[in-house]
Amino acid sequence: MSTTCATKVLPAALSAGFDETAGLDPRRWRALPVILIGSFLAFLDFFIVNIALPAMRTDLSASPAQLQFIVAAYGIAFGVSLITGGRLGDIFGRKRVFLIGISGFTITSALCGLSPTPDTLIVCRVAQAICAAAVTPQVLAIIRVEFTISERPIAIGLYGASMGLASITAQLLGGLLVSLNLFGWSWRLIFLVNIPIGLVAITLVSRMIRESRGPNRATLDLVGVGLASLSLFLLIYPIVEGRESGWPAWSFAMLATMVPVLVGFVLYERRVIRGGRTPLIALHLFRIGALRLGLVVSVVFFSTAGVFFVVLTVFLQAGLGLSAFRAGLMFLPFAIGFSASSTVSGPIANRIGPRIINLGTFLMALGLLSIIALAQTSHAASGSATVNLSLLVPVFFLSGLGQGLAQPALINTVIGGAGVTGEDAGSAVGLFLTTAQSVIALGVAAIGDVFFASLSETPTTATYLNALTASLACNFVLLVATFFLALLLPRHATARR
Repeated sequence: MSTTCATKVLPAALSAGFDETAGLDPRRWRALPVILIGSFLAFLDFFIVNIALPAMRTDLSASPAQLQFIVAAYGIAFGVSLITGGRLGDIFGRKRVFLIGISGFTITSALCGLSPTPDTLIVCRVAQAICAAAVTPQVLAIIRVEFTISERPIAIGLYGASMGLASITAQLLGGLLVSLNLFGWSWRLIFLVNIPIGLVAITLVSRMIRESRGPNRATLDLVGVGLASLSLFLLIYPIVEGRESGWPAWSFAMLATMVPVLVGFVLYERRVIRGGRTPLIALHLFRIGALRLGLVVSVVFFSTAGVFFVVLTVFLQAGLGLSAFRAGLMFLPFAIGFSASSTVSGPIANRIGPRIINLGTFLMALGLLSIIALAQTSHAASGSATVNLSLLVPVFFLSGLGQGLAQPALINTVIGGAGVTGEDAGSAVGLFLTTAQSVIALGVAAIGDVFFASLSETPTTATYLNALTASLACNFVLLVATFFLALLLPRHATARR
């Protein structure tokens, strides 16, 4: 273009104003529910297995250790593979990796449902989790690169709603499918139901999602993948399995070994960067203040997320004698509150910024205090320590409202804030998801220990109430810490595309 032509065009463009949607997919809002199917399925299968364990034990003659691994294998493999999944999308294309991952997830779901033995099911669960880890980072990475700065909080709010919906659907759908026992398939239905959903997702994603990848062609850092996966395995495995085994010496040895392996990974990644190659994790991300602080807040916040459902599910079923399906129904108000607030968290975050995290954690803490007060009142009211379950309905709704406000905003702070470019979207997403997954496991192990240690050898409803109080008090302290840490997040941050 000549200089004369340029001087004519540039002022015209400036006077017309900058269109931040230029170059973005015009179908992005219609495509968003389609890609959210992938993250929904990944998190659904993380939670749904718990409710089917008694049926699996009967049908497969599974030992307690095998049942434990059926649950843990998915969580461990999922957490270990997330960073690699995010980077694969940056390199080979997010749509391509999403389609490969969701296709593999559909196939492995069928294999899980057809597994003849517990050991076969464990192997298939590992494969299923690896496929899920290829899908999940692409969802947030696509949101990161295909939505404007102002649209991103709304899209991430809908992503958060899909996570909350998955956790509650797991309780309700899992209990219903196992109870119906259609065709005598019992627990197998919780896996086989993924097949039609996966096929729909494959068809729609192929038609509605356009390809995106990091702007620089790169190769996968295989040594980095190995070191990162090993360090994460050394962290997550003893956390998940250590408590169930009574914290034996090997669990502490693995945690200690993780430190030098992690140091070796960081040193190797620096060597890769000095050599002009693409590392598995873009280490410069840690120099972004908002992202670094957001990860710290995430560590504290997500350490409470998983254990809340675990201890309350055990309390409702073992402590109060509710059926699995009825216990799942008790969480429906939480799901309604979470879904309602997460869908509006984006517009609110655009107005008040990270302070929405403070509002959300305040409501969550208020909900915990209400449950603790109800537990103590019920304990003191009568010798039988009965609980008025109707009082839990508004409290669960309040807790869901709070989490639905805070969680999407926290995700956007980490992956959508200043300094995270489209080139590093997959790396940032994988880093965040791995952090969240790891601390959820840590929270379940640590605070779960507090809960189970508070039970007597022959627990009664009263001792379950005491255990619930002790564990939720730990959650409350962590939420207070989250509240004050979130105050340090910058009020305004200019994100880059």
